[in-house]
Amino acid sequence: MRPYVTECQKLPPDGVSGFLPQSRLAIRMRDLSVKIMTSRPLRGLMAKAAQKADSITLPDYRAALEMSRLAEQPAST
Repeated sequence: MRPYVTECQKLPPDGVSGFLPQSRLAIRMRDLSVKIMTSRPLRGLMAKAAQKADSITLPDYRAALEMSRLAEQPAST
């Protein structure tokens, strides 16, 4: 799972500065880009980008939890 986490933690090309603009113009440009990304024509593209979360299969933690609970129970005599 480490490679997946590492990939997801990568910063965008502008890094944090893209989210923390320093001028009025940069703030307006950021706000405009967010509006455009969430507009109807680009929603499909943004949904595709969000599918990265579906690229891994997590272990069945419920089964592991049940097994650990069974192991903790005292043996019946």
